[in-house]
Amino acid sequence: MTTSQTLLPNLERDVLTLLAQGYRDQEVAARLGLENAKQACYRVDRIKAHLGLEAATRPQLVDAAYTRGALPAPDPIQPLVLEAAQYHLVRMIAAGATIGEYAGKRKMTRSQANSVVRKTQGALEAATLPALIREAWRRQILGPTLFAADLQMHSQQEPEPGLGGHVIVPLASGHRLALPAWGLRPTRYLDVPDETEAQAAARFLSARDGYAQLRITPPEHQGGPFRVSWRRQEAMPSSGHSPVLGRSRNPPVYRGRSA
Repeated sequence: MTTSQTLLPNLERDVLTLLAQGYRDQEVAARLGLENAKQACYRVDRIKAHLGLEAATRPQLVDAAYTRGALPAPDPIQPLVLEAAQYHLVRMIAAGATIGEYAGKRKMTRSQANSVVRKTQGALEAATLPALIREAWRRQILGPTLFAADLQMHSQQEPEPGLGGHVIVPLASGHRLALPAWGLRPTRYLDVPDETEAQAAARFLSARDGYAQLRITPPEHQGGPFRVSWRRQEAMPSSGHSPVLGRSRNPPVYRGRSA
């Protein structure tokens, strides 16, 4: 969801749209009939003033424009999970950090940071940093999707998020990120809107390594989400659980259906 609606004049909106698509100032000027690249830069300054972000970087402007509804957010496509360093780069760039600030925060040399930038741009097929933000929204690394929220939640739980072994779960309500039950936090879960989605998620995960003792827990209150959770592979089933066939007072174990 956008936090507010901010209107941009048509020309400023067109300039920012082209920058987000990876065009450079001279190309933007040529496409929009502006006199020269300086005119494109002037329009960028106008965009900053409209958004109240006079000190913002261009990638930050793109992210803010999508968030506030000043530009239509790109339609999401199949999500992508980046390496931890790349994920941190995207989020810092979206927040207005420079490459030098990213390097300092991550305790890298500038050369190492530039290498991460190149790899991230390659993974997202983005020619420029403003385009990197657009592609991160498309790939659901940034933005209001449930998948982006899953990524952010995991990055906050782990000091150095290692997303190895992840599974992207396709659901009617949107893609979700599931993490296997190994590591320091042995229990993972997904909250989904209804029991049909919970059953679908459990079926999708049931045959994959690291997703043992799948359980579906009914909502604690009416209208709340169903929780699909899993534990370590070696965990023993708890007594008193029944197969997932409708609601139960105890969290039901997902056993799947025999062929």
